[in-house]
Amino acid sequence: MEVQEIKQRFGIIGNSPLLNRAITIANQVAPTDISVLITGESGSGKEVFSHIIHQMSPRKHGPFIAVNCGAIPEGTIDSELFGHEKGAYTGARW
Repeated sequence: MEVQEIKQRFGIIGNSPLLNRAITIANQVAPTDISVLITGESGSGKEVFSHIIHQMSPRKHGPFIAVNCGAIPEGTIDSELFGHEKGAYTGARW
C-alpha cells in the first residue's frame, strides 16, 4: 500500500519527508513477526502508528490493546503486563 493510501485510510494529514518515512517504515515492519518500540513526545501520533502496524499485519483480525505505560507506576510495569505471583510484592493478592 502506498504512503498516500495509508494517510487517507488512517486520517493522517501532512506531507513532510520524515512523516512519509515513518509511514513507510511502519508499512515495512507490519508484515514481519518482530517487536516494535514506538517512541515520541506526547501527542506525536504514536498510537496512530501502532494502529497502522496492527491493521497492516497478519494479526489484524486479533484484538488491538493500547497500553499507556506512562500511567503505570514505576516498578510495577512488569507485573502489570506479564503478571505476578501472590505475595511477590506488597499488595500482590492474586
